[in-house]
Amino acid sequence: MASSQEIRRSREDTSVFSRLFDYIRSNEADLAAEGRRSVLGGLLSKEPVAGTDTIRYEGIGQMLAGLLDPVAKGIDAPRAAYEGLIPEEDMVGEAFGTAGTAMGGGSFASTPSGALTANKLDLDPLQYQSVKMDDYLSNADVGVSDMGVNLSRKPMSWEDLEGDFVIPFYGDRTSGGMSVDRINDVKFDRPVLTEGGGDFMRGPAAQVDDAVWASNSNITKRLSDRADTVAKDNPDRRVIGMTGSMAPNANDFATMTGGSVGELIQGVGIPRQTANQFDEIMRAADPDFVGVNSPNLRTWLEETTSPLRKTFIRLADTKPMKDGGFPDMGLGRYAVTDVTQRDMPPGMFGLGAAQIDTSAPRMFNNPKGNQPRASVPHNTYNSQIAGEYLGSLTPVPQGLLFKDLYDKMDGQVDKNGNPLTSANKTHAIKTIVPASQITPQVLEGILSYISKLQE
Repeated sequence: MASSQEIRRSREDTSVFSRLFDYIRSNEADLAAEGRRSVLGGLLSKEPVAGTDTIRYEGIGQMLAGLLDPVAKGIDAPRAAYEGLIPEEDMVGEAFGTAGTAMGGGSFASTPSGALTANKLDLDPLQYQSVKMDDYLSNADVGVSDMGVNLSRKPMSWEDLEGDFVIPFYGDRTSGGMSVDRINDVKFDRPVLTEGGGDFMRGPAAQVDDAVWASNSNITKRLSDRADTVAKDNPDRRVIGMTGSMAPNANDFATMTGGSVGELIQGVGIPRQTANQFDEIMRAADPDFVGVNSPNLRTWLEETTSPLRKTFIRLADTKPMKDGGFPDMGLGRYAVTDVTQRDMPPGMFGLGAAQIDTSAPRMFNNPKGNQPRASVPHNTYNSQIAGEYLGSLTPVPQGLLFKDLYDKMDGQVDKNGNPLTSANKTHAIKTIVPASQITPQVLEGILSYISKLQE
């Protein structure tokens, strides 16, 4: 049987981030061979000499690679868990330690609209960005227009779902059926067309193929398997896929966010020194990276893998890169966000509800064998689940909908001994995929919450 260390190494070697992990290990090995140790996350190294420490600047690359390491592992966790590449003693840490990983930090002084004196949360209350923004996010002026391709949202009541089972469709906040052509004074060379998170079940794929959700095949399989099990055990009950809001930076996975960020960066340009540092780090992850100032940047961001797109945006959203001349990544995320979700906290469920068709097979962009082909492929995700859009409800916190699981996590701590945050609990719910029945007790809690909103 392989040791835990061998399992961890195998995970890194088979990850899309294998080059990044190799880069980190190589630098650590070089320092160790010199008798030096890394400090400040790799920005500096120290060498003991006659009882004193000699400091040497190692450059920004290793430090940023160190920042990316937990982010990369967080992105890679579902794949690693599915393939059995997470040792048993690491499972709790993976579920509760990588969720909500934030890169960078600190502040960045700027002057627009009094931002110099405002703190980070004043400028960006829902944390669309890891580092301090230049201006209030609410001042962002996004050029967006409705293409008119979605069905209208149908209002429905939570009482309509009593007795049904709900499984979580966690999605980003991206809009669907919109055309984005400008962020503040940066005019896009070509519009970014959005494909929707919660609005997917009302869009073109839903109208042609009755598709209600799109994601990577390992995720749609997990959701479909859960729905199948619930339907088999409860043949007289509906199984509902319900959309839940993720944190704003969950948008980083989507093709459209890459397009938006690419246009924003190309509109302002990145100073040469910062660009060289950024390109060096990105090419450790992808040797074919075109360069941050390349005219082909947007194409690369839209056509690369979702993990690499996410890595690019998270790297740009660090204090060294922001201080070096990068624009606010929060603006790129905000521009493709559904306007009705821009101010919605994470973990809110109900904006989209669909009955899952457990008799229908999943659809694929590139099917194999007898798998059905998706008539309207999603540019970010490779598979879709079929069903029937039911309507849109008043969104409620995830703790009310998945109350049993949420209550079990009360009092638990993460690997650092800190109480679990909402992001930790979201990660756990995504991993477990609970099926929550809308019992009278659950419904009572939901309706009580809604009534207080209306007071």
